[in-house]
Amino acid sequence: MSHILGLNGPSVPVEAACASSLAALHLACESLRSNESNLAISSAMNLIMSNKFTTALNSNGRVLAKDFRCKTFDISADGYVRSEGCGAVVLKRLEDAERDGDRILGVILGSA
Repeated sequence: MSHILGLNGPSVPVEAACASSLAALHLACESLRSNESNLAISSAMNLIMSNKFTTALNSNGRVLAKDFRCKTFDISADGYVRSEGCGAVVLKRLEDAERDGDRILGVILGSA
């Protein structure tokens, strides 16, 4: 992503199983806190490249919803659904964003 967008500075891929997006966000926050960066983009994505894991979960673990429909917090929920997606957030130190007149959608008070 960094190369395609022509960005400079540290670019770190993170693989931490289910916590990759949180780990990437933490590293981006640390980069801002340490003044290593003035702006950070933290992004994550999930791509299902093979159906082997899905088949194993369904046949061996029986953890997927039988109808492959998501029913989160519903009484009829009978498993989870695997999906693909991606998301990204642009991060700045609060004082920098306020100074630059940026639209602030949230503030991260800490990460670990």
